[in-house]
This record gives sequence, C-alpha cells and structure tokens, in this order.
Amino acid sequence: MVEKSQDFPRAWVEFVDPEDDTNLYRCDLTWLTSRWTCIWGNGCKGIDKENPDVGCCNLGAHIADKEDFKNTKKHAAMLTPDIWQNYSEGHENGMFEKDDDGAKKTRAFNGACIFHNRNDFEGGDGCSLHILAGQMGVNPLVTKPQVCWELPIRRTFEEVKRPDDVDIIVIGIEEYNRRGWGPGGEDLDWYCTTATEAHVGARAVYQSYEPELTALMGKKAYKILADHCAAREEMIAAARASDNTRAIKYLAIHPATPKS
Repeated sequence: MVEKSQDFPRAWVEFVDPEDDTNLYRCDLTWLTSRWTCIWGNGCKGIDKENPDVGCCNLGAHIADKEDFKNTKKHAAMLTPDIWQNYSEGHENGMFEKDDDGAKKTRAFNGACIFHNRNDFEGGDGCSLHILAGQMGVNPLVTKPQVCWELPIRRTFEEVKRPDDVDIIVIGIEEYNRRGWGPGGEDLDWYCTTATEAHVGARAVYQSYEPELTALMGKKAYKILADHCAAREEMIAAARASDNTRAIKYLAIHPATPKS
C-alpha cells in the first residue's frame, strides 16, 4: 500500500458549458472514474503522522469568498455543545482567523480545525458541521466551508484568449493532489488521492461526488460529464474483459485504482 507518483498519463474531456458558451469545461476523466473514496476513520493516515485522527483537518479551512463565509458562519451559529466539542472555545476566542497572507480561514486549535471533534467526544468525532448536516437531514455541502466539501475535487479557472480574439474561461475539474496544497503539499506526511489504500470505493468519483460536482458545475454540465465518464467506464470494462493490454494502457487509468 503506497502512494503512487503524481505524474502519470491522464485522459481529459472538454465541452462547452451548456448554460454559458463563454465557459469551457476541462475535466480529468482519469480522476473522475477512479475508485477513490474518503477513508477517514477507516485507515486514513492523516497529513500529519503525529496527529492522524484529524485526517486532513489539521490546518483549518480557507474560506472561498464572502458567500462561503456567510454560510459557514450561519451554520456555526447553529452548533450546540452536545455536537461541538470546542463550543466554548469557539465562542469565547473566535471561530475564524487570517493566515500569513491575510486570507480568512477557520481557526486552528490544538492541532486541528476549531470545528473538529476528537475521537473521545461523546457527541461524535469528526467535523461538527458535518454532524449538524446529519441532524438537519441535508448534504454536508450545505453546512461546511466550500473547500471542505469540494476536496479532493479541484476546480480551477483560467482566462484564455483564443486565436480569433474571443475570450473564454476554461474551468478545470480535476484531482486535488498534493500540488493543490501549494508548495507545502510535498511536506505532508501522507495524502490520499494517489494512495492505493483510498482507492477502494464501490463507485467512481463522478458518481459518489454527484452532489458536489453538480454544485460546482450545474445539473446540465454534470449530466454531460457523467455521460462521458460512463462511456469511459464501459470502454475500460470491455478492454479488461478482453485482456486488451494496449487499450488498457492508452485509456490512462488512475494508477492507484485496482486493476479489477
């Protein structure tokens, strides 16, 4: 069980946003059809080997924008002491802070995000905002900071001027690998997206992350993406069934995904 290299062949698909033809989606099919799944609490080693139980929640979550801050703050105010271990600390000394560059984030406290409950907390371990979502009967993307529910999907925006001088936005939907964390990503003790231990999902990423991808892309764009992913899965299955090693090679399957 090891982390694979971040550098390997990938299959991509591009298509125009059905709701805005000035946007072009560029999606990593290799990642989206992989069998990655979150294994926090079930073998996750954590990004800090000295503090593995908090998974990737050691540093606090960066806030995406004003709307993300407003939404996170709103749901943080709904937390109660029975589901949030740091309730008193958060209300007395703050839930948010700024990083060295002045960007707003959830506050780090005792080696984890302020909203993270430890394993011995009776109200439940893990993210208190996630627990709140369960109580409310909604998807956790409703209550958590965007980066938390988006990870390990990475959405990027690139302004491109085409040869005909038409400006478009290329929106990347891809794997949030170590490099997504910036220069410090290589210093993480362990990370899951290329780790074989985490590629044990019953469904492909595009299926298990349908709510998140729909929130990031919209229903129409997600439907186009899902159709491409499903077609790719059919091709992979056919290549494996016929033991067509050449086809399997050029389909650029994620190296951490099991071979069968």
